[in-house]
Amino acid sequence: MTSPPNPALTEAEQAAFLQSIARVRSAAGRALRAVQAHAMQGAAAHGTEANAAAQAAVDFIAQLHKGLDTVAEQARATGPQPACQAGCAHCCHLRVEATEPEVLRIAQHLHTLPDADQATTLLRLQQHVAAASAGSTRQPCSFLVNDRCAIYSVRPAACRKAHSLSAAHCAEQSPTIPQNLRLLVDAEALMAGTALAYRDQPLPASAHELNAAVLAALGGTPLHAPSALLRWYRGDEGALAPAHHIAVKAHAP
Repeated sequence: MTSPPNPALTEAEQAAFLQSIARVRSAAGRALRAVQAHAMQGAAAHGTEANAAAQAAVDFIAQLHKGLDTVAEQARATGPQPACQAGCAHCCHLRVEATEPEVLRIAQHLHTLPDADQATTLLRLQQHVAAASAGSTRQPCSFLVNDRCAIYSVRPAACRKAHSLSAAHCAEQSPTIPQNLRLLVDAEALMAGTALAYRDQPLPASAHELNAAVLAALGGTPLHAPSALLRWYRGDEGALAPAHHIAVKAHAP
């Protein structure tokens, strides 16, 4: 993204926005290269440099998420208070997009869950994608459980940025939601600059529909075929393409 999130910005504000993206791109690029180089050095003795560097690149997305959380906290401290609170899940029924490193991080998180929880989540993902393919445009996110986000700690940037100054507008599905423009501008600069830093590597960092992309990341691959992680690290734009078969661990006895 290289354009401001709101046409209400003045010409000077638009220029500042683009400068912020450039600064984030440069700083994130240096840091991303550094963490990959460090990971490769540590894995050299085991001959697993590619895996280590790929994992380091995925883990690096947490820095973006921390930055977004800080921006949101600062906005709450200095600006209008968002109406969002635990249990308010109107925005969790809208389309959410996430980049490849975010999707891979979520998929890895899901693999740490108990077998039964993995199977339940997988079923929800399959149902969500099937409903979307059938034309359903507003349905709960697969990770929304009892009006709470089941992957809150690894939720994507789009969810961290999302907020509303009016719960009533959200409940009414208003076409316009009042938001804190300063929060949006700062968050968009972080997100756009970080995505560009990944692409400079070059590592794909494009927007994908969250549920379908996570389902693809969890998909099984033919024996000896590279995982979605390695395919992504090698620059494969189709690393999160829909899989024909999904690998699911058996339920624990």
